[in-house]
Amino acid sequence: MYHAIALLVAAVVVSATDTPKPASPPAATIVVATHDSSVRSKSLADFVGDGNGDQEEINAAIRALPEPGGTVMLMEGTYDIRRVEGKLGGVLIERSNVTLAGQGAATKLIQAPEQETNVIRIIGSGVGHITIRDVYVDANRDQNPVGEGDPNVSHARFEFCGIKAYYQEPGGPGGEPNHNITIENCYVLNARRLGIMLEGSNMRVLNNVLGNAMSDSVEILTGPGEIRGNYVEITGRTHVAIGSDRGDNIIMANNVVHVKEGGDIDIGFRSWADSHRHVITDNVLTVDPGGKCGKAVDARGFGAVISGNNFYSSTEKLVLSVGAGNSIVSGNILDNVVVEVDDTTGANKPILINTNILENSEIVVKNGNVNPAEGSDS
Repeated sequence: MYHAIALLVAAVVVSATDTPKPASPPAATIVVATHDSSVRSKSLADFVGDGNGDQEEINAAIRALPEPGGTVMLMEGTYDIRRVEGKLGGVLIERSNVTLAGQGAATKLIQAPEQETNVIRIIGSGVGHITIRDVYVDANRDQNPVGEGDPNVSHARFEFCGIKAYYQEPGGPGGEPNHNITIENCYVLNARRLGIMLEGSNMRVLNNVLGNAMSDSVEILTGPGEIRGNYVEITGRTHVAIGSDRGDNIIMANNVVHVKEGGDIDIGFRSWADSHRHVITDNVLTVDPGGKCGKAVDARGFGAVISGNNFYSSTEKLVLSVGAGNSIVSGNILDNVVVEVDDTTGANKPILINTNILENSEIVVKNGNVNPAEGSDS
């Protein structure tokens, strides 16, 4: 008994004299509503916009998150987004560990006329672990028609996007690139430049609905990354549906690109020159009567795997272009397509083309170490 009492007293003394370390504050959810949100949503909100420059309330909510990060929840409604003076966007994510989440297509972020900016801009050295999901972003390109920047300054022409992530201002000082950014279950439409443009490592664009863009509907730079499960509907002038630029180790899979009547697009899927290890697989590209598409695929880099795709044009022939070696074109269903091999790199690395279904299609080898080429016309 004596020993039990002594141990109990010792435990009480230790607990009374030792001061535990304070716990880190928990991650938080901050709620934002706007002028046409429901009465209930407004009653739940920490910030309520008035329908004129609602980026102010959204940005205040992002800044109000605790240091460990958290979620800014946007309730249903139409949010008027305007340029923040001296900044490169309307909604600004300048810190890590942020989720910006809406209620799907009911949460609309629309760029006001004559703002000429990014609707959502992620920026800052080393900023990462960002998720944007379940929001409808309309960059409103018809009422923001300028979209210009200095062509001699990196990125200056591309600060007119629906969603953009790049760690610095155009021509700005160095720093650590962005990383671990996911855009998921969003609508991103009507971009003056790019719908979604992400530069850094582990960039993911998943299960979105994308639309017209004067440059690319979606583009990843640097890599690795993935563009998967998206639906791209082209009804007007667009350069590229799904692409990469200066990026390696990128997957483009399970996407549907639909060029409808009036749609005019240069390229469905594109990888950049001198890039490495792109996987373009299990995608569908369809061109309706009255639509235009120049190239189904423009694979400019080494190590491209182009397989399991289904490409069809009801009008002029599509081109599936292979521009470098160590590449495979296999297991595709190609209807009204020209597979064109033109490897001008001089590396003479092998290109394998086999087991494709060619309906009203052909293979043309201009340059390249192709073996074998089914029905090739050299």
